[in-house]
Amino acid sequence: MESHMQRSLSVLSAAALIAGLIGVTACQKSQALTPTVPTAGTVTPADGSTLKASAPLPQSPVGDARVDGSTALTLTAGSASLTYGGSAALQYRFQLLNDAGALVQDSGLRTAPNWAPTAALDFDKRYQWQVRAETSDGAGPWSARASFLSPNGGFIRGKEVFDPLTNGRTVGIQNGGHFVTGANGGWESDSLSNALDYDIATCDSCKVEFDATNFGAGEGMSISTDVKWFSMGDRSAWGGFQAFRDHPWKMHIEQRSDGDGTGMQLIWRNGAADADTGGDPEYGDHRGKFLTGGPAFGHSFDNKVWHFVIEWTRTTYKVSIGQTGGPLTELFPARGSSGFFGGGHAYAPPNHRIELGCTPRGESMIGARYRNFKVTAQ
Repeated sequence: MESHMQRSLSVLSAAALIAGLIGVTACQKSQALTPTVPTAGTVTPADGSTLKASAPLPQSPVGDARVDGSTALTLTAGSASLTYGGSAALQYRFQLLNDAGALVQDSGLRTAPNWAPTAALDFDKRYQWQVRAETSDGAGPWSARASFLSPNGGFIRGKEVFDPLTNGRTVGIQNGGHFVTGANGGWESDSLSNALDYDIATCDSCKVEFDATNFGAGEGMSISTDVKWFSMGDRSAWGGFQAFRDHPWKMHIEQRSDGDGTGMQLIWRNGAADADTGGDPEYGDHRGKFLTGGPAFGHSFDNKVWHFVIEWTRTTYKVSIGQTGGPLTELFPARGSSGFFGGGHAYAPPNHRIELGCTPRGESMIGARYRNFKVTAQ
């Protein structure tokens, strides 16, 4: 009896199992026939932009143009606009890249489509840049990459000069001395007869600037020599001591070897020596001298960097000095001097030479190190 019942239950269980399998299969087929509706979502463009805005158009510098090292590099692009007609204020992000595409500097957000990078650029290298618009809602597409060539290390163009002197070379004429590399580098004078010469088109209204370091107070005291940082005149007078001393375009700035070591003297002739001027105080020798109370030059090992500015117009002249990054002090014209080139006698040497040092007199400042030399027409 029990055996009969067990057989009946087994048959029923098998039937139930078969029915269950048939039901699952039918359900799967039904589900497979039901179409799937895709879920809506946001597709990010291939350029990574998340803001519907146009890409700014690079304007300058572009096309591998060589940038001028005498002025600050500024990247400039055209304005972008929102493509959906919104009114959100756009800001701009620039990226400066090297030729391999590696990031050199990011501008952060700017209110206008221009930016002056502060990163130090290698000389004579190709750089790229790009720009995009951004708002708090996202960033637009990057512009096409523009490119430029960094300064090749300096130039002489007519009346103007730019010579960094930190790249181991000069665009001027090197008379001895040596170059020092590194953060405190430049061209350094090794003897009284070392100098850098720059021959320019005659300039009767110019400004000269340079940085000098590695010198202290009273550099010429031990040899009783008034050593010079800077000289100008007609290069035809560079043949010797007397020719330079007597010629009508002589100009030099010196550190006095007497006094307290901070004294200085300026001699600047605008076309004549005093003996030729008939007593005209604004024609011939313009002199200024003080023996004490000058700039606190300290010691050469202090590594102070001094910024010199020498400027003249057709009627005036001025010499100012200050520590780099600090205020300038006007030292010349000195008390008792007018500071004027009078009677229509502008400073205009026919063969204009500018020199760091003073080779005709053999009185260059030994150890003085120069960099960032620049002449600009006014």
